[in-house]
Amino acid sequence: IEKCYFSPRLNAERLRIASSVKKNESVLVMFSGIGIYNLVIAKNSDAKEIYGIEINPTAHKYALENLKLNKINNIKLFFGDVKKIIPKINKKFDRIIMPLPASSKDYLKEAFKVAKKTATIHIYTFDLEVLKEILEKEKVKILKIVKAGQISPGKYRCCIDFKIE
Repeated sequence: IEKCYFSPRLNAERLRIASSVKKNESVLVMFSGIGIYNLVIAKNSDAKEIYGIEINPTAHKYALENLKLNKINNIKLFFGDVKKIIPKINKKFDRIIMPLPASSKDYLKEAFKVAKKTATIHIYTFDLEVLKEILEKEKVKILKIVKAGQISPGKYRCCIDFKIE
């Protein structure tokens, strides 16, 4: 438990994302951890397939175990660094989830590489203004900004939902 991150407080946020997944979408969850986003999406949407990438060996092990326990067939998990796994996947996605608020912005290039032309991306951050500045330089349309949990007084984890234009 000390080697993996999981917050039950984010359940409503995970359900929000799952409810936005449309039928037959291909979904990528970068930094998928123990596979909780993958599982919530699989159980609460009609996604065609859900890919997850995780570098933490302990979290990846638990994600594989979660798949077996929940008897899920449409999830594919990859162990390794997102920057090294993305080029090997050779696939484009309708929706990408980036739930690593401290450094997701550093992986936008990889997300854009595997995003379909009209993909929706959900990216989490602790520094909303910096991320908004970065996205203003890209060809994207911000759909929604959601506070997804307070991490300290006056500081929030935020999710920016945006569409590639």
